[in-house]
Amino acid sequence: MINYLSLINGKFKKEICVLDRGLAYGDGVFETMRWHSFDKNPGFGVEFWAMHLDRMLSSCKLLRINQPSEKIINFYRKKIILKAIKLGMKSGILKILVTRGSGGRGYKFDDKIIPNIIFLIFPMSEQSNQKTIKSVNLKVCKRKLSKNLFFSGMKHLNRLDSVMIRNEWDEKNFFEGIITDENNHVLEGSMTNIFLIKNKDLITPKIEYYGINGIMRKVVLKKFGRFFQNIKETKFNLDFLMSADGIFICNSLIKIKPVEKIENKKIKVPKIIFKLQKFLEDTSNLEIT
Repeated sequence: MINYLSLINGKFKKEICVLDRGLAYGDGVFETMRWHSFDKNPGFGVEFWAMHLDRMLSSCKLLRINQPSEKIINFYRKKIILKAIKLGMKSGILKILVTRGSGGRGYKFDDKIIPNIIFLIFPMSEQSNQKTIKSVNLKVCKRKLSKNLFFSGMKHLNRLDSVMIRNEWDEKNFFEGIITDENNHVLEGSMTNIFLIKNKDLITPKIEYYGINGIMRKVVLKKFGRFFQNIKETKFNLDFLMSADGIFICNSLIKIKPVEKIENKKIKVPKIIFKLQKFLEDTSNLEIT
């Protein structure tokens, strides 16, 4: 099994120019998703591809990164996945990074700079396997996210907040960490979005100045209305979270995982969460393209 596969601007290689602005300034965006191989044509599918592509291109536009064409992106996607299948992979993790490109030093960028498009494929991790990890424990993190209305919701490459937050705990003790703002309002996890169930309602933090508007978060908001009386995006604190009838975290790789403990407090895991997991494991619901 390969450890990873990389495609940079359409070529299978592992090196990029040291003047790349993604390396120098975190000047770029990324997306991470699951892919699967099939016996029928075209031989593979990527979960929620259209949503990931739309967010990536929208972020490029907002950051004034010259947008790569969808035709090129789709061609590179096909090239790397078919290579992975040829090497024996049947499914895995697909990551795309678009940096502004390679340029000289200094924050000012050239409007005509050509972006670098990087595709990476990794094997599926144990963390992403529902059978390996059925429910999870969370830690309340001490560090805060940087407040920025302009970058809110975007998956840009400036991830130092997440790096430092994620290293507050040993993964043997906790699967994920809860991030709060200066007023103790729950924001998200270090790599996930958070939902709670309360009195037949599904509730998640409202994204304003912080955090990622995850693709799986969007899917949950769009598709889970049939399972709940109301779905709400609102502010709430840790005490309200602890009083929930059920809690789950989500992202494009783990989909959803129920929370059974927050630090030393046990959390009930209602049957509805397992029903939601089953719903998301049914590929007919996943818009694989």
